[in-house]
This record gives sequence, C-alpha cells and structure tokens, in this order.
Amino acid sequence: MAYLVKQSHRAPAQTVPVSVDESLPRACVIGAGSSGITAAKHLYLAGIPFDCFEMGHDIGGTWVLDNSNGQSACYDSLEINTSCPRMAYSDFPMPADYPPYARHDQVAAYFDQYVDHFGFRHTITFDTTVEDVSRTADGRWDVRVTGPGGTETRAYDAVLVANGHHWDPRWPEPAYPGTFDGDQLHAHDYRSADQVEGRDVVVVGAGNSAMDIAVDASATARTTTWSVRRSEWVLRKFFLGRPSDQVALPGWMPWRVTAARLRLGATVAGSLTKYGLPDPSHKPGQSHPVQSEKIRDRLEAGAVTAKPGIERLDGDRVVFVDGSSVPADLIVWATGYRVSFPFLDPDLVSAPGNELPLWKRTVHPDLPGLYFLGLLQAIGAVMPLAEAQSAWIADTLTGRYVPPSDAVVRRQMAAEHARDRRQFYDSPRHTMEVDFDHYLWDLQRERKAGRARAAASRTSSVEPTAPVPAATGGGGVRRTVARLALRAVGWRTAGEVPERGVLVGAPHTSNWDWVLTLLLGWSYGITIRLLVKKELFIGPLGWLLRRTGAVELDRKNPSATIKELIAEAEGGAPWLLGLAAEGTRSRGDYWKSGFYRIARQTGLPITLAFLDVPSRTVGWGPTFHPTGDVGADMDVVREFYADKTGFHPEGFTPPRLREEERDTLPPKG
Repeated sequence: MAYLVKQSHRAPAQTVPVSVDESLPRACVIGAGSSGITAAKHLYLAGIPFDCFEMGHDIGGTWVLDNSNGQSACYDSLEINTSCPRMAYSDFPMPADYPPYARHDQVAAYFDQYVDHFGFRHTITFDTTVEDVSRTADGRWDVRVTGPGGTETRAYDAVLVANGHHWDPRWPEPAYPGTFDGDQLHAHDYRSADQVEGRDVVVVGAGNSAMDIAVDASATARTTTWSVRRSEWVLRKFFLGRPSDQVALPGWMPWRVTAARLRLGATVAGSLTKYGLPDPSHKPGQSHPVQSEKIRDRLEAGAVTAKPGIERLDGDRVVFVDGSSVPADLIVWATGYRVSFPFLDPDLVSAPGNELPLWKRTVHPDLPGLYFLGLLQAIGAVMPLAEAQSAWIADTLTGRYVPPSDAVVRRQMAAEHARDRRQFYDSPRHTMEVDFDHYLWDLQRERKAGRARAAASRTSSVEPTAPVPAATGGGGVRRTVARLALRAVGWRTAGEVPERGVLVGAPHTSNWDWVLTLLLGWSYGITIRLLVKKELFIGPLGWLLRRTGAVELDRKNPSATIKELIAEAEGGAPWLLGLAAEGTRSRGDYWKSGFYRIARQTGLPITLAFLDVPSRTVGWGPTFHPTGDVGADMDVVREFYADKTGFHPEGFTPPRLREEERDTLPPKG
C-alpha cells in the first residue's frame, strides 16, 4: 500500500539508554536536520558508535525559522506541501491535532519530540562545524571539526552526509542583461511580508517558494509581479475534501501510473494560462509537482500580476520577453539552490549542475563508507526516504546487510539515473528527482535482498559444507499470501525444493501457468527473477510480472542480461533464474541462450517446474546439472514426469534441446 503513517504506528518511547557496541564501525553524521536526526536515531538504537555534529544549537534544519546555524530558508508563512501522514517518520506519527498540512513551527516541534521520544539528544554535538572530510590511506575518513573546545580531527569508518540541499542559493546564471537600481534578494533570505511591505516587488521562479512569497507580497507590497520563465502545473492541496497526496498508489506500480495521477490532479486544478502565464512545455508528471491553494485567488483578484520570463533589467523597471515592463524596486529570486559540500574536496566529490549520480541516491560506489542522506527531490516528503536510507545504512554497518557486487551496483545506478533523466525534463531542479512510494518500495526490496545475502554469508562461514535450506527464505507475508492463493484455487504443491538454479517451465506451459509457478516459489520463500520478453509486459499479466520484479530480456543480447542477474544473485540464499516458457518452444535466433545452454555455461543446475492439471498439482521437478548428453538429461526429465504425473512422453524433447542436440551432430556432406 501507499505510505501513510497512522497514530497506531507510534513506537514505544526509548527510556533505557542503549549500550554501544565498540566492535562495530564508528560513524559520523553531519547535520541535525530532518535527515541527520533519523540517521542518529537508527545508529543509536543499533548500538553503533557515532558522533552527530550540528553547526547551530537547534534541531530541525531548514524547518527552524532563523535557525542558529544560519542555513535555514524558512519563512513565517511556510507550511508543508506534503500532508502529515505522508511526511512523518514511519514509527512516529505527527500529533493528531495537527492540521492536514502543518506549519513550519509545528514541524520543528515534531522533530524535537522525535529526538526526545527515542532518547538520543545526548548523541548530538551542537555548535560544532565540520570543516573537512578526507579519505585516509587505510580507507577510513578523517573529519576535522571546530566547536567550543577548539579544532580537532577524528577518524571514522563511515560518514553520513546530511547537510541538506536548500541552503546554498543559486542565482540566475548568467545574470540578466542590464542594470537594476533597486534591491535584490534570494528566496533563501526571505523571512516575512515585512521585507516587501510598500514596495514594487517582482518574484522570479515557478516553485512553491515563489508562489508563497508572491501571495505574501500581495497583501503588503505596493505591487506584486510574478515572473515565470517556464510554467509548472500547479496542483491543489486538497482533492474531494482530503489531502490530494493521500490519493496515492503502492510503490510497485509503474511510473506511468503516478504520472497519470499527477495529470488528473493538474486537470482538476486547471491551467494558469488564463492569468497570463505561458503554457507548460511539459506534461504533468515530467517535473517536480508544485502546490498552492492561494495563488489562483490572488491572481483572480488582481493582487498578483503574472508575467513571462525576464528579458532585461532597466534601472527601476523589469522588462519581460513579451515586451511589457513593470516598475520594481525589489526582485526576489526564487531560483533554487546549488548542491554543495563545503567540507569535501571538489576533486573528491562535487555536483556540477546539481548532478551527482548515486546508487539508490545514497551510495557513491567509488567512495566506500561515504553515504548521502536526503540528497533527493521527492514527489513527496524527504523525511521518510531519509529514514529508509538510515535504516539501510545501519543494517550495513552492523553486518545485517551485504550489498551486491560492484558491477551490479554500477549497472543499477546507471540504469536508475538514465530512467530518472527520461521521466523528468532536463534542469538542475530534477537531477535528484525520485518517485516517493516507488523509492521506498525499491529500497525495501534491496534491503531484504541484502539481508538474505548477509545470512547466507554467515551460514557459509560457519558451516562451509552445509547446504542452505531453500524453505527458510524470507517474505513471510508473501509466503502466506501464496499458500492461501494456491489453496483457494485448489492446487497442491509437491516435488523437491530447489536451492538455486535455472527455472524452466513445464511442457506446453502457458503464460498463466507462470503465475502458479511464481506462487509456488513464494510459498517456499524462494526468490525468482523471472526473465521475460517485452511483449508480455502488457495487460493483467504484465501488471503481475512488474509487481513481482520480472526483468525484461534483452533479445539482442540475452546472455548479458542473464549474467547480470546471476551476478546480482550472489551468496547462498535460495534463488532461481526463471525463463518464461523456455525449453518448450523455439523462439528464433534471439533465443540461442536457452535454459540448457545457460545452465551449462554458468554451472547452474536445471530445476524443472511442472504442472499437472488433472491432479491440480504444481511443484518442482528434478534439479540436476546438465551433462552435455542431451539424451541422458532428457531421460531424467521423462522419468520424473512418469513418476509424478503418470504422463509418459516417450518421444518428448523440447524444441530447444532438439536444437542443442542438432548442434552436436557433424555437418551433412
């Protein structure tokens, strides 16, 4: 289901101090904003030794008005654009008496309550600035800090960067031509409508802050002009009387479903072109959503005048690209922020154009031990995502999680980065964009897979010769659902339980038979990476395939796809590589890497999935290593079928095996 925190989800208060396990890696958390405090909480409860350094003496980062660290962009009218149940940490709901969209002071108070509820305030070192983070010769990290006691350097195994990305103002680059006689202010330094009272104000930008400031100015300024170079689809905060972001879908749904939801919201909200803004050049869902309940009212009342982008500055006037101009003595630039890390050498880590590819928006594969928290722009709130990242990192540092191979990490990082670039239009604002619910779902999947790898690693190190029992796989809910579903449709399970191998469909298998096969795998807690053709990702079956993590086969280079999946499934945890219906039909030249050849090339055993309709039995067939003697290997399959189903396929040989057998014959003539 979609992420939604209820009052019943509140965890018990942590009243007993948690002992520190000094044998675990030592960590450093930079910042005590919304990302830093959830990192500190997870490290603390896991018993990991760590320090958390905060520049000021306040908790909450940008949500604290006039934060003592000097980095906050908070203004007095700021309220969240994500409803409270979608912004709260998963085990600590916001107070029940909060409005649907909380004010900044309520959010700041919530963060303070979170720290005290879990009892880790003493782990935060306030009024201390991180000056430098550098790699040591042995792969650890030296962190130089300056605080009330002076400057010192401490060594850490891991550094969690949680310094935020809404503190380094980005001004127009290059600057607009012309000169301006008035004052210029970045939205980062805007605090209240008092700063614009009685002035001719031009607010530049299309984001949430720009709209909030324009609305504020319309009440106290002499004139308020809102300049938008590239229009956005402005959504409303409520839909049919409830917070619109709570009309959400499970994270496993494909992006186009989320995009369709955003398009619906944009259609219901209506366009702003009638107020003088240009048409958006992109579809809803191709940019970060912006929301406002008040901007339309102020435009309708004439209190805010909409204008297109600026052409030039002309003394006491601003000239726009449509040739019009307005008087101005103050320009507020709501033009976003740069992603920067003042404590990291730019030669080590930098984000030119705000672009810094990371695996799961957290891990830099070239810099082990360096993690980034909250460095993403979510279609939703950052807090639950930073919480999920923190739990993942804590698992890593305690050894409960083991990542996949470096090759898999880099492949996934490149694929995810390319996907995000396709989904959103090209701008510094969208280099870190993620789909909130999908990100949580995907990270939970990876965390679960890594825990299985860790468990398998521990088992193999303690008992190197002992097999890993496949029936102990994870996914309790999935296993229960699978068993109930099989029971409901009247199918029973039988056969051997495989540990790992290449999964092959039964003779005359149909696409829907694979539904039963997947349920069979789930019922035993076995992970099946189903490899299917692109054309099957349509209709209800396609929905199910996407939901179960099926992988699209590269028809032009199937072996590359298969090798990547095998590399990803490292460790001793039970898993199967599934080939939909392969071995029963020939699919042309693109199918030269059939199950038999894959098994021989990789050394993996073959596991047969069988279905017997008369007895309504679904189960595992024999698991055996191919010998290269096709006839002998097929005898194993035939004997199994004769024993389990009563079917005697004396002359049965799947077409692919026929081709393999043909390839071993000498050429004619």
